[in-house]
Amino acid sequence: MYEQALKLRKIMEQKKSPTELNKNVRVYCVTSGKGGVGKTNLSVNLGLAFQNQGKQVLLIDADLGLANIDVVTGLYPKYNLSHILTTGKSIQDIILKGPRGISILPGASGFYELANLSNTQLEILIESFKRISGNFDIIIIDTSAGISKSVLSFIQSSDEIIVVTTPEPSAVTDAYALIKVAHRHCNKIHLIVNKTDNYKEAQFTMEKLTKAAKKFLNVDIDYLGFVLEDKSIHRANMEQVPFLIKYPQGLASKCLINITSKLLFGEQSPIESTVTVDGWFKRLITLIKSNVGAMQ
Repeated sequence: MYEQALKLRKIMEQKKSPTELNKNVRVYCVTSGKGGVGKTNLSVNLGLAFQNQGKQVLLIDADLGLANIDVVTGLYPKYNLSHILTTGKSIQDIILKGPRGISILPGASGFYELANLSNTQLEILIESFKRISGNFDIIIIDTSAGISKSVLSFIQSSDEIIVVTTPEPSAVTDAYALIKVAHRHCNKIHLIVNKTDNYKEAQFTMEKLTKAAKKFLNVDIDYLGFVLEDKSIHRANMEQVPFLIKYPQGLASKCLINITSKLLFGEQSPIESTVTVDGWFKRLITLIKSNVGAMQ
């Protein structure tokens, strides 16, 4: 026990080096009520679309059950958050540089363990996040599907959530169930209809969800748009290259660029963010210890 405490103190001293100047970031939580709707694929390509607009993006793999951002990007991480504590790795060692300069934090299993960490361990992680707090404009969190305590923690920690659904009835039902829980904990809920055959099908799906949310929850859903079913997505996935890079002129890419433009330059002004990267991480820790830790 003494040796472990000594090791942690040594790591902490290493982490307390000059940090980047803090700046505020936008935090988007991309989530879904049902698996298989293309949430991770959209998270990766949305991040790339933001990068193309000159934004510095940190994409966080928070799918605790099936982390697969690495599969979409063709990157295979050696480390996650836990290695900061166990081997003294820096957060720069853990963050992967993906295509177009996007940064990827493969933290899935490490996030789950936050509920049981000591105050000293948490302080080390917070210091690590301070080191990168001036590096990013946008954080995109790719969560697990469904409504678990861990997913709820990521939703609560975010400025806005993006709910992804397909026109499939079961996906729409599960998306509504997610919105029913999420609207109590976040300021703004966006909606994307993915894998749709045409505009009318997407419009019908959107109206069904937004009308139900307004009638029964008194919640206004911001419809960002749709992404068409596109064979180029499958081909890009097989090559482990994001479709926005492999097929920039494809239907799916054009749809996603429109969605990104609406988020950045749409009629509705984005909520003013007052959170920094390390500030967001502190908030997340509190929520995970409250939500996930309470189950243990």
